[in-house]
Amino acid sequence: MQPDSVFRIASLTKLVTSIAVLQLVEQGRLEVDAPFRRFFPGFRQPPVLRRFDPRTREYETAPAERDISVRELLTHTSGFGAWFVNSELRALMGPVPEYYNPPFLVYEPGQRFQYGISTDVLGQLVAPLSGSSLETFFAERIFGPLGMTETSYLLPADPDRLVAVHTATKDGFAALPNETAASAPRGGGGLYGTAEDYLALLRMLLNAGRAGGRQLLSADTVRELGSNQIGTLSAVRQTTAAPDRTADFTFMDGTQKFGFGVLLETRDRPSGRAAGSYGWGGIFNTYFFVDPAAELAAVVCMQMSPFCAPACLAVCEAFEAALYRQLGLHR
Repeated sequence: MQPDSVFRIASLTKLVTSIAVLQLVEQGRLEVDAPFRRFFPGFRQPPVLRRFDPRTREYETAPAERDISVRELLTHTSGFGAWFVNSELRALMGPVPEYYNPPFLVYEPGQRFQYGISTDVLGQLVAPLSGSSLETFFAERIFGPLGMTETSYLLPADPDRLVAVHTATKDGFAALPNETAASAPRGGGGLYGTAEDYLALLRMLLNAGRAGGRQLLSADTVRELGSNQIGTLSAVRQTTAAPDRTADFTFMDGTQKFGFGVLLETRDRPSGRAAGSYGWGGIFNTYFFVDPAAELAAVVCMQMSPFCAPACLAVCEAFEAALYRQLGLHR
């Protein structure tokens, strides 16, 4: 492992997409509380699941009570699920995940927090509203100003820099073969990058949206990003439907809220972070957090499967505790 090692940051992409969408909000291109379909003509909102028979895989749906809003896509309260944390979707999905057109919503829009493909759906707005493709928008409006030269949807030119994904075996670890081609750009995942690059993104948030003399987001928008955007709802623990890909999201205990693309802590954590900190993780065990009170951000990058493996979470907690202790910030 080297400082310039390249990782599949997976769902850490979601923060980048959320920032891009908030930039478009600041430019007056869309409104957070407006229906998504207003800005994405032709959007087919799926019906809501009403009944599912796991034995026969037969199901019944009904039209949703209302349109999904942009806010609900930013906060995973849209009703969209994901095959690895929804048993009904898992039973129906083939070998290729569906990121844009699932057979149904698992809940009514706005009814509850449910992690899923919301950010993939949301990312489709960037091209029609900006006139640039998702990858071009990221490069010109976010990565370029931040000096994130190692982050993109492309595989690194030097394949030896790409860290292999590993799985645990009875004898230790086994490396999986690296992919030979990148997947199509999408808002919910797919970026490759270095830990140092991602820290540049987090440093911008700590600096109230400013980097290199440019204001990428207003200070007010950065505060909103890291504030409760789901009201009385809670970011409940997500339970695995695909144990080979993820364990239960045990870093969530029902006390958290959700901001715009980030999980928000409402209590001080024993390992160091203060209430008001926020972060998220990617399915190959990449994690980040931002602690505005301590003026501190961190990223931990592993390439392990499954997500939320207890050993991987233990690494994150030990790193966090050591970091706060070393800086004299541990409670």
